[in-house]
Amino acid sequence: MLNPRRALGFLLLAGLTVLPLAAQQRPADKSEDPRQRCLGSNPKAPILIEVFSDYQCPACRRYYLETIRPVIADYAVTGKACVVYYEFPLNIHQHARQAARFGQAAARLGGEKWIQVTDALYYYQAQWANDGQLEPVLARALSDKEMAQVKDWAGDSKLEETINRDVALGRSRGVTGTPTTFITVNGKTEKLPTGIIQYPILRRYLDNLLAQVQ
Repeated sequence: MLNPRRALGFLLLAGLTVLPLAAQQRPADKSEDPRQRCLGSNPKAPILIEVFSDYQCPACRRYYLETIRPVIADYAVTGKACVVYYEFPLNIHQHARQAARFGQAAARLGGEKWIQVTDALYYYQAQWANDGQLEPVLARALSDKEMAQVKDWAGDSKLEETINRDVALGRSRGVTGTPTTFITVNGKTEKLPTGIIQYPILRRYLDNLLAQVQ
């Protein structure tokens, strides 16, 4: 098993060198095209993958690190899929909403920075989930200048509005737990079972969908 610090460093390096992202994340409401928040090189990719997630949720941690991270590298970067993340902090997780605020603040710096911050928040989840000390974790992923900017933005009330809209959107779509994934192809959307979907299983499913649209 990789040492967490070494593994995080590897992912941060990957984020800087092999994850050119077409668009930075933006606040969204129900009427906004989710592809405007695309993580990937092609917002018009044939597959749209939407994930409702909670930074303090252990299952969300595993799903992001073991499944979604490879999906971003293998499908989003290559233009085959557009990945969109929504905030869905659960009330049972004391520090999840503050983590979501930092995640949304980092998204203002662009998709790559969102990935770097999300890598750190999930890798070191056990650390900040116990004491609520998020800033030392974020400092592992950001420069001093970026950290100062993210801290400033985290106090913006508009971020709270964004989180609330994400939660409302999720509830309107029947989301009751995390992680919950929706996949849209050819205008048809399927809600996948809530919880962790192993990458080999999701990969076969995505490849089958791609074969149908190509």
